[in-house]
Amino acid sequence: MPADRETALAIVRTTRSARPLLRHCAVHPSLEIRAEHVLAPLAHNRELSHAAVSAVLGTDEYQLVQIEAPDVQPEELRAAVRWKLKDIISFPPSEAVVDVFEIPEQARYVESRMIYAVAARAEAVQRVVGLVRPRVRGFDCVDIPEMCLRNVAALLPQDERGVALIALGDDFAQLTLTCRGVLYLARRIDLGLRGEGRPAADGAGIDVASLALELQRSLDYYESHFDRPAITDVVVVSGDTRADQLLQGLGAATGHAVRPLDLQELFDITDGVEPDTRWPGLLALGAALRSERSRP
Repeated sequence: MPADRETALAIVRTTRSARPLLRHCAVHPSLEIRAEHVLAPLAHNRELSHAAVSAVLGTDEYQLVQIEAPDVQPEELRAAVRWKLKDIISFPPSEAVVDVFEIPEQARYVESRMIYAVAARAEAVQRVVGLVRPRVRGFDCVDIPEMCLRNVAALLPQDERGVALIALGDDFAQLTLTCRGVLYLARRIDLGLRGEGRPAADGAGIDVASLALELQRSLDYYESHFDRPAITDVVVVSGDTRADQLLQGLGAATGHAVRPLDLQELFDITDGVEPDTRWPGLLALGAALRSERSRP
């Protein structure tokens, strides 16, 4: 996951018969090490040189929206969606790379079929491709954070019945609701930070009550809109002590079982590796778990 301030790299080896092996998960400040140097092990390690590699867009480089699916042939879908986005996204659709993916079937009383549309800034996609493709032979996908978090949530045992995953960025919480590896709902929630500057690592200033309210609204929507059994398990990850504050607060406010993400329950971790699950590292980890491969 290359970015202006920092670059995260995760290396995961997956098999069908065993737990994923986590070999690397670290966040590197760009002032200390350039992104192209972070990627060097993928090019110079013989074992990794042909591995599938994904990159992840930054949160300000794309928009993810729900729209009514146009009534067109499949080969015409992206063009039709681009036209529908002209009054929805904050930049011209002509400057966007557009993709779509399905939303699970809604309850019977919903007449129109909805889909997710991703509109990424073309120059951002080109910048990522220009950085990664010349240096990594196996590069084949530019992903978005919501799908990376879906990949992480799919490993959770709670995902079998449905789980809410809350990942904390600097000033927002990214919520994903998944069940059996399928993304049902994704929302980015402002943390309502009190005070100026970046959030403290101890979570001071987070409006837990507001976050709990938005979480419950999303869970209620999932249950009614998709006619699904209620999700009662919530997993929180921040990579710092902010998660500790939210565990007790969210649990008390919602009555749900709220737990921290424990990678040791999901992965075999190479000796000496201490995974960095702050926002960039978590996205890199989710990107490394991608199973559907497509060209960028």
